[in-house]
Amino acid sequence: MIDSELLDLVRCPQCIEKALAQGKVVDREIGRLTLRYGRIQCGNCGTEYTAHNDKTPSTDGVGWATSALAPDDLDLLPKRGFYLNLMPRNNFEQNTRYLEEEFEHEIDHEYISLPWLGAAVRNDLLRKMLKPSGADIALEVGCGNGKFCYWNRDRFGTVVGLDAAPLFAEQALDELPLIRGDVRLLPFAPESFNKIFSIDLLEHLPADGIAPYFAELNRVLNLGGQVFIFSNTREMGKLAPVIKLEKKVANFFARKGIFDFKRDELRKSDHIKAIRTFDELEAAIKEGGFKLERTVFWNGVFQGLVDNVIVKAGEYLLRRRVKRRIEQRTNAAENSNSSAATRLVAGTTGISPDWADGGKPRMSEEKFLQDKSQVELEAEKVASDTEQNAAIDLAIRKSLKRSMDKRTSNTYMLILRVLTFMMRLDIWLFGKMRTGPYFILIRKVGTPGNR
Repeated sequence: MIDSELLDLVRCPQCIEKALAQGKVVDREIGRLTLRYGRIQCGNCGTEYTAHNDKTPSTDGVGWATSALAPDDLDLLPKRGFYLNLMPRNNFEQNTRYLEEEFEHEIDHEYISLPWLGAAVRNDLLRKMLKPSGADIALEVGCGNGKFCYWNRDRFGTVVGLDAAPLFAEQALDELPLIRGDVRLLPFAPESFNKIFSIDLLEHLPADGIAPYFAELNRVLNLGGQVFIFSNTREMGKLAPVIKLEKKVANFFARKGIFDFKRDELRKSDHIKAIRTFDELEAAIKEGGFKLERTVFWNGVFQGLVDNVIVKAGEYLLRRRVKRRIEQRTNAAENSNSSAATRLVAGTTGISPDWADGGKPRMSEEKFLQDKSQVELEAEKVASDTEQNAAIDLAIRKSLKRSMDKRTSNTYMLILRVLTFMMRLDIWLFGKMRTGPYFILIRKVGTPGNR
């Protein structure tokens, strides 16, 4: 979503970068964007910026289009379903792997469901520590598909999402102001926000990106403003032996071909963890002009059991059920030349809201021929003989996410409630025990020591 309030906050990253390189103070007028001749344009340097949705064509790898979508009249801006591309033209050497096409196919980013499991724990701590209010103008850096902004859109007065990879969900594009940009050069006016949150981002940054990250948070945050961060260091806590045992169990089943961790490995494939210890983190916070106010650690004893064993076992059982359907339909198919993708789609017929409720799947040939569900369409996109497991798991996750949003009580939601409660036990029981994963709340108390 793009509106006048967003355009008042954003600034040209080219002008900000130039001013910082020259040692100038970046004031609120540097890089202000305006609407000129049907384009979103920097009033200082003339650089043009564009609005995009997931179908907008681009001319190069970072999504720069040849023409903008914004007309002269602000009221006619393409508000819903679009994000504003403010990526710096001079890219940083290291970027997230989420920009790669492989991620778009493997990570189910298109739809935001209810917060469950680990996402629910993160969202709990965000609300308890940052305490959103209607008076807040907030920014999430590294927002992913926008789910945390979306879940808290009614708690903040305004909340803006920014990410380098424009894998934004449908609901986020429709209801939230979203920016494609780099956290090391935030395209916003100074002191634009009074609260910022950053979840699962800091571990992706290289060592030379840590100081710019904190410096930019400091620049766009009001004095006294707060930042909530969830990330992790390389430290191991006292409960590490228990967590390692859970991983051994999970790896045993993975070697047997029962558990599939491909998606998890892909999601963590560019984790750098340049901040190795919590002491290094505290030093970076102080150097960035912040004061550490509160810390909660996440010793993932129950989290590891749920994510790596129980959930994976559930995925296996559901996958096996779908594979049986694939085999049944393949054997019964009149056309022996059906493609693997078609067979997979046939196998997932019936994974509908009724199926997610635990009822019997509707498997009639007539329904299959007449009305293919969304999950079937998603399966068609990614299905192949060699990656059938991953395709089935992705189809199941998307089906469950969409169907459970419309229900308040069924077997699967009861299971998720129990598993989410188990994960929260890690915080309640072990939140003070130092380990790698952490939640912190910091407050801006000054300017960075150096950039």
